[in-house]
Amino acid sequence: MQILLSLMSGVALLIWGTHVTRHGMLELLGPRLRLVLAAGTASPARGFVAGLGVTALIQSSSATALMTSAFVAEGLVSLSAALPIVLGADVGTSMMARLLSVDISWLSPLLLVTGIAMRLSSQGSLRGRAGEVVVGLGLITLALQLIRLYAAPLLHADLVRAIFASLGQDALLAVVIGAMLALLAYSSLAAVLLTATLAMGGVIAPQTALPLVLGANLGSGLIACLANSASAPAARRVSLANLLFRITGVLVFLPLLEAVPPLLAGLGSSAATMAIDFHMAFNLTLAATLIWFVRPVASLCTRWLPDTHREAEARGARYLSQGDLRHPSVALGNATREVVRIGDVIEDMLAGMKLAIAANDRAANARCCALDDRIDELYSSVKMYLTGVDAGQLGAEDAARWDEIMLLNINLEYAGDIAERTLVDLDQRKLRRNYCFSDEGSAELLELCDMLAANLRTRMSLFVAGDRAAHALLNDCAAHFQARAERFTARHLARVSQRRTASVETSALHLDTLRELSQMNALLCAAPAGMPDLLRGAMHEAVPALAAGSPGAA
Repeated sequence: MQILLSLMSGVALLIWGTHVTRHGMLELLGPRLRLVLAAGTASPARGFVAGLGVTALIQSSSATALMTSAFVAEGLVSLSAALPIVLGADVGTSMMARLLSVDISWLSPLLLVTGIAMRLSSQGSLRGRAGEVVVGLGLITLALQLIRLYAAPLLHADLVRAIFASLGQDALLAVVIGAMLALLAYSSLAAVLLTATLAMGGVIAPQTALPLVLGANLGSGLIACLANSASAPAARRVSLANLLFRITGVLVFLPLLEAVPPLLAGLGSSAATMAIDFHMAFNLTLAATLIWFVRPVASLCTRWLPDTHREAEARGARYLSQGDLRHPSVALGNATREVVRIGDVIEDMLAGMKLAIAANDRAANARCCALDDRIDELYSSVKMYLTGVDAGQLGAEDAARWDEIMLLNINLEYAGDIAERTLVDLDQRKLRRNYCFSDEGSAELLELCDMLAANLRTRMSLFVAGDRAAHALLNDCAAHFQARAERFTARHLARVSQRRTASVETSALHLDTLRELSQMNALLCAAPAGMPDLLRGAMHEAVPALAAGSPGAA
């Protein structure tokens, strides 16, 4: 039992080391790595090299696949252009497995001492993040040394030999176990290194190690699919294609496993290194073969995961017909429909803000931040469309309606900017640090988000109805929200005075979020008012919001 627990501790240290290294490298080079991947979409060859290089640095093909998925989801690259990056990523992780499988145990003390010194002396700086990477590499080399040490007594255990021998006779079961190891470790690299270490120690034979490696590669595809399960269909297609590549490789290599050991032995591979050599050969063969089929695979994934109706809509304006500009009333109706779409997008951002307040899902938060680009696009389209309406053809009623549409268009665009700023702030000061608001504070912020969404719906309903006399209703909404926000601010300060850890840690962010929500509410509850010729005469875009009738506009 003691040997088993010691071996498990070595495996846990190996998993933790790979995670520390990946996290440190992403913190150190995150934006630069995204630029490298973006540049790699220019051609399949460059994509393959970019995926290989980035994965060799961060030691995670799944992380590379997720970054690539983000590019596809944002519409920056096509799926077929992104898939060579995924194939290169799988080769990159096999190269790191080969490098880390070398016995460099003498290096682990040096890496740990150096990395910890760098981390402690310069926390939060570039040097500190580099120290985290060095510490992770030291943990990996130390873990591999411990696994070899603790696995040695297992050589003499008949039960262990019998278990692994049975796995060698049932390759399919070994594939399943290899995939489960990769999923549990959340790293195919850790699963392959563990398999290779056991093989080097003589605990398992090549007949057992090779299907375990196949399973680890299959697990790599499953990890990316699970991580992307809540993403948009465009992002999930990348993970699905990667999984299809893995499944294809497993199905092709599984019947050939008996012929692989003699072939690798003929190429100079020993029983100790055969698992690593097979891992490398598997991914190289897969990449060299499937890179020619990225277009049909992309088409297949698009057919299996089509865009939802909402995502299939044109990202730009839908109702701004240039031909209707000759009929001002029709043109104003078209602009009204587009402004309503902006309100719907802001409501989606508020839903994302609630998720960022209650949980720490950075991927979902990034997708929500990207919605502001859609708001900006619609805002610009409506603004240019309205300026194309001939002011000389507008009657008094249409002129007032023109002013109301432009006013709300400007205010909604600025509200979207505030929402994006708040989401970025939450990402940098809460999600990235894995902080949490207090239970009471979280509930209060969520209540304000719900109130803000309700006020937005009220404002949009009055806008569609054309009721410009609803000053009292909107002022009541604004005043009720502001009173609730002030009460929640006082409650938060009371919790801070009680030295509650969660409240103290997030106090500045909490107060900033309250202020931003209040500012959004003032914009959304700005009641329409007659502003003859002001907006039509001059577009003062330097002023972010013209909230006539709002609190503070008097």
